[in-house]
Amino acid sequence: MRRIFGIFLQLVGWLAGLWCALVGGSFCLVYLMGFVGTGGREAGGELAVMFGLTLFGALAGYLLARWGRYLSAPRTELAA
Repeated sequence: MRRIFGIFLQLVGWLAGLWCALVGGSFCLVYLMGFVGTGGREAGGELAVMFGLTLFGALAGYLLARWGRYLSAPRTELAA
């Protein structure tokens, strides 16, 4: 059961991290266009917040996948 749960967490973690990177990166590019187009007068705050949230979401997905990898690894017993 632990192995199945670990594989599930890996799948969810990688998909969530990729989704956050794709969607958040797209929004970052839209805000960057507004920031560059106005010479830095608009969308600077929104760009910083969205970039931070994108990094946080991608990192959270990565850490979830690592936790799933830890759980799905086979356990070795020490010989007595």
